[in-house]
Amino acid sequence: WKRAGVEGVQAMDGIETHDCFTTTEYVAIDHLGLTAPGQSWRAVEDGTIEPGGKCPINMSGGLIGCGHPVGATGTRMVWDAARQVTGQAEAMQIEGARRLQTLNIGGSCATVVSFVVERG
Repeated sequence: WKRAGVEGVQAMDGIETHDCFTTTEYVAIDHLGLTAPGQSWRAVEDGTIEPGGKCPINMSGGLIGCGHPVGATGTRMVWDAARQVTGQAEAMQIEGARRLQTLNIGGSCATVVSFVVERG
């Protein structure tokens, strides 16, 4: 976030995260700071990550909805974030989205790449 010049997850209109396992998304919710550690279930229960919520996650459908093309998942996530911030996400559009974050985990979970995609 420092390199992107933003304060943190509160500055995001949505997130595309690597949800290869249910637990991976729960860990991402905690890691990004949407909830306190171990409290990610609260973001599910209170609607924070749902469409129309404070910070929707994986409006694209995530890996379940889009598949998991090894080596291309991160590219797809950035493309979906770009579609969001340019108002081209159609049925998946987050109303008024200007800034999204991606979080992609690969290989042996030792490779992590995150982008902040923003409309100027």
